[in-house]
Amino acid sequence: MSRFVVSDHHFGHANIIEYCDRPFNSPGEMDTVMLNRHFEVVSTDDVVIHLGDVAMDMQDGRETVERMDALGGDLLVQGNHDVGLSDGQAPFPVVDSCVLSHNGYTFYCTHRPEHGPDNWDGWVLHGHHHNNDLQQYPLINSERKRVNVGVDLLNFRPISLTTITSILDACPPDSHLTDIDAVTDELDV
Repeated sequence: MSRFVVSDHHFGHANIIEYCDRPFNSPGEMDTVMLNRHFEVVSTDDVVIHLGDVAMDMQDGRETVERMDALGGDLLVQGNHDVGLSDGQAPFPVVDSCVLSHNGYTFYCTHRPEHGPDNWDGWVLHGHHHNNDLQQYPLINSERKRVNVGVDLLNFRPISLTTITSILDACPPDSHLTDIDAVTDELDV
């Protein structure tokens, strides 16, 4: 069993294609590719922690529940587009944040990185910023101890905590790696 994290699928959201310059012609194509890529890396016995914005669900949470069920999602850290859903309305926990530990690292998991506690000394796993400000919110920002796990930076796949800790172990101080392709090009992981 592995634990995976991911954020910002925005299933069914037509405007996200243009907003994030996603390489899809339609929401249907985007949704199919993201689901297929998800199951290229995630097995049924793995745990999936979604850091928000599963869908563009501002109403009652039904679409978020359907999409999380399709992903086999185990925990939702609520994002700004998951506002129609609260804990107890879903067959999985819905939280504002959580803490995960893996291979000597402790991660505060939140949708928006600015919601991390001021006194937090570990790493922050987050989403929300997509690929729109890679200078401030790249995949890896060692200086600020942040990892942006939005699908736009991960070739539309979730990433395992084992992979994240391997990347962090291999990063020189003050690393600033924009996306998973930059990690592959620059590090031996």
